Amino acid sequence: MSDVTSTSTVEQQEAAAKIGWIPPARYKGDPERFVDAEDYITRGETVLPIVKEHNKRLQNELAQVKAESAQQAAALKTAQDAIAQIEERHTVATQKAVERARQEVKAQLARASEAGDHDGVAELTDQLTQLNTAEKEAPKRQAVPAPFVPPPDLTEWNADNPWFGKDRRKTALALGIAQELREGGEKSIGRDFFALVSAEVEKTFAPKDETPGADKVEGARNGSGDTSRQTGRKGFANLPADAKAACKADARQFVGPNKRYKTEAEWNTRYAEIYFEEN
Repeated sequence: MSDVTSTSTVEQQEAAAKIGWIPPARYKGDPERFVDAEDYITRGETVLPIVKEHNKRLQNELAQVKAESAQQAAALKTAQDAIAQIEERHTVATQKAVERARQEVKAQLARASEAGDHDGVAELTDQLTQLNTAEKEAPKRQAVPAPFVPPPDLTEWNADNPWFGKDRRKTALALGIAQELREGGEKSIGRDFFALVSAEVEKTFAPKDETPGADKVEGARNGSGDTSRQTGRKGFANLPADAKAACKADARQFVGPNKRYKTEAEWNTRYAEIYFEEN
């Protein structure tokens, strides 16, 4: 039996029990630390609201931290998507450069053969052999890219232009415009350069919103139509043999359970899209 007793009324004891009070019959602790039902209720009415308010404040702070974390994760995801698209374009551009070089060597080889230039034929044949070997070995020498950390200017510009990395058509156009500006000698950097890119993108897309049938194109872009049939774009089947082989070899880098493309068919479609877009 417990050595403590309660002087509170039955009603007070019942009310205190509902919020956690332990009656004397079940109290096993130090008798000096026993709190009677009336005092227990009084403490609950003064302390509990303070605890609840403190808990509410902590919950609000936690929600704010989660929101900021989600924003940072979204910005990083957008930047990573942009870098992935740049890698894809670089892969296709490299293959097309190899094709152009091979065709040029073949043309020179034909001219040297017709002219009876045996030394030239031998040299050009050697160059063609080296070119083919280098192309086959290229995937093996591919380095693993370092984790990308977007610069503050890019993160800020991306916040003002949320379509980048989400709208594939606009993003592809932006990357192409950026490359075109650099090749044209544009020297500006940071937000100034990004502003030039976004201005050119909006200039290109603005007329399309005013042309008849724009709604149909937009509907197709959003998944309500078949864009391949409407645009008549060339696909993987239209690629030259060398490009198909390169696409298949590069699939090891881009296709897989934890990679950008889950199936080789998805990568083939994207490869062809970039390949013919550059022409």
